[in-house]
Amino acid sequence: MIQLAQRIIITTHVNADPDAISSACVMTEVAKSLNRHAKTRILLPEGVSQESKGIYEICKELGTHITVVKKYSDLEELEQKLNDLCIVVDVASSEQLRLIRDYIKQSCEHILILDHHQYQDLKELYTGSRAVYIGNETHYSSTSEIVFLILEKVLNRISPENSKKLVTILLAGVLSDTKRFQRIAANTFHIVAKMIDLGADYQTALRIIAVEKLPSNRIAKIKCILRHRGFKVRIKGKDVYIAVSNVGAFESDCASSLVALGYDMAFVLTEDEKLKAIRLVYRSREDVVMQLGIDIFTEFIKKLVDEFGGGGGGHRAAGGAILRVHDLKGVTAQLIKAMHSISETGIMEFAEERISF
Repeated sequence: MIQLAQRIIITTHVNADPDAISSACVMTEVAKSLNRHAKTRILLPEGVSQESKGIYEICKELGTHITVVKKYSDLEELEQKLNDLCIVVDVASSEQLRLIRDYIKQSCEHILILDHHQYQDLKELYTGSRAVYIGNETHYSSTSEIVFLILEKVLNRISPENSKKLVTILLAGVLSDTKRFQRIAANTFHIVAKMIDLGADYQTALRIIAVEKLPSNRIAKIKCILRHRGFKVRIKGKDVYIAVSNVGAFESDCASSLVALGYDMAFVLTEDEKLKAIRLVYRSREDVVMQLGIDIFTEFIKKLVDEFGGGGGGHRAAGGAILRVHDLKGVTAQLIKAMHSISETGIMEFAEERISF
């Protein structure tokens, strides 16, 4: 498909993380190595995350054409022609494409999906288009690993200097998505070893994704903890502790903080004024999920999507969704209802007196 295409669009999920932007950047270089005549461009819905800015700059240095789509008028600036091929990387749900979702559905003759998530909701991308999916959550812990296996086949067409840059940013993508190898798949270390053999610089990969946490991030986590509600449920004879909270931003960091605080699972909700929707992120202790043999996505997230509309995706212990409702109380009530349905003895909410002054 790449060799015959005249126009190629490569896109990621909203606010691309290092795994997404490195995968998109490298796929651009793969496309250019196979087809010098194609017009290839990356579309980034709402830009990149703070952690991704170093990779974004390397991508720009390589001469990549990138359009950040923050409003519909940004799409109007593109040539309104059919794209022969659209490559969608690291996207678990079509909801994550935000403003460019309809553009991808309507303008792409063929769609190639590269993704590693266990749970996906991409049916919209298959409607009316010939879509091909490449990925396997069991074998790959990041999309960067999948893209590396594709890059390997064309490295002889790319200069040694650029090859080292490409494998280094892919290594950064792996480091970010695995939380520095805390969460790996069957082939992760084998692929990382290959990356290093081909010139990936481990220290550079670490450096370009290292960011100082903003004061607003710290404040968001404090608010998240102050606002949270804690519950105890009984699943397969084991007490499981679940936190539910809401915050205006940094919901992933907030959920991780609640798990670090002592909860087995955490759900953090954010009211998205622009979309008039609720963003939801979940995090869980891997060992608890494995011991219980439960599926958070099926037991909680899918029920919410079925109730409110929207879509979601992710892994056994980490993921999220966008719910097509602007009702924080309603979503929270449904989460609590889902807890009741899975608990063997009902649920108990923690209620502690605040310190008095």
